[in-house]
Amino acid sequence: MELLRLEQVSKRYGQREVLSGISLSLSQGELLTLLGPSGAGKTTLMRIINLLEHPSSGRIFFRGRDLLQLSGEELLEVRRRMVMVFQKPVMFSGSVYYNLAFGLRVRRVPEQEIRRRVKEALELVGMQGYEDRDARTLSGGEAQRIAFARAMVLEPELVLLDEPTTSLDPVMEGRVHEIIAKMRERGMTIILTTHKQHEALSLGDRIAVLRGGRLQQVGSPKEVVYSPRTRFVAEFTGMCNIYEGEVVEAGGEECRVKVGEVVLSIRGSAPAGERVCVGIRPEDVMLIRTDVPLSRRHRNLLRGVVREISPQGGAMLRLHISGSLEVLADVPRHVVEKMSIRPGGEVVYSLKASCLRLLED
Repeated sequence: MELLRLEQVSKRYGQREVLSGISLSLSQGELLTLLGPSGAGKTTLMRIINLLEHPSSGRIFFRGRDLLQLSGEELLEVRRRMVMVFQKPVMFSGSVYYNLAFGLRVRRVPEQEIRRRVKEALELVGMQGYEDRDARTLSGGEAQRIAFARAMVLEPELVLLDEPTTSLDPVMEGRVHEIIAKMRERGMTIILTTHKQHEALSLGDRIAVLRGGRLQQVGSPKEVVYSPRTRFVAEFTGMCNIYEGEVVEAGGEECRVKVGEVVLSIRGSAPAGERVCVGIRPEDVMLIRTDVPLSRRHRNLLRGVVREISPQGGAMLRLHISGSLEVLADVPRHVVEKMSIRPGGEVVYSLKASCLRLLED
């Protein structure tokens, strides 16, 4: 069921356009991540959704109701069904309990119910026993968790999380991710902004990539990572092998693109003579054993010399390969060892036609 829909939302500050023609929908229970660099317009979009700012044009629907047509009690009623956790949470002067109870008291929730909700929220964020602590003395990570608890006691339908882990260390970031998982278990619908690709990919059901106030692509993590539409999306999600070339042959489901002195077969269509941008992710570069006959299924075979091998995390290594093309390949450590690959050694590799992507500039 659709909970939220944006139609051609734009925002200007004088002559400066911060958002342009944003159209998005959000289903109940979904987690949508807004991914993009600083200045992409992520926070402005969140403030508009939360009705802290009005768009210069466009429409916003919440459960089918046009929010920009509401006022007074109707608008207040809808606003109370959503809550925003800011990048740098501000604690009210007073105890942690006071901070969590404040919004509920404004809504005239009975004190017994307030105590139940506060206790449950503190348990969910792993901060039992903090009720009497002065909220102004909390560390950054503790304040962020209390901000989550303060949002959760309100039992909102929509939670807006604006860069919630930006200033946190990896341990605290992991704890916040655990809290978000618990929120999802409770059926909450969430929009989360981040500039961290790993966060967007691991948490989101769908990812919306923003650049300069414009949507570049919206899709599942798999679609955005492995089928990026633009060069920006490809680079921002880790596709580091990107080349410019010219289509020398077109037809059917494949085309052939000349990159330097190399001609690559690529799954996709583009007219002959057109300048294009092509890319492949480092984990899709396939090393080929030279002690067995080459198979016809191997496309775009190239030779190169391993210039450097560096750790890539976990059991993966990154190979820097020089030759006709400069290529980065992420390869399992056991493969590197089994093939006796060393810096200075020659390798044969394949850039699979099905993994190469034509990218819009």
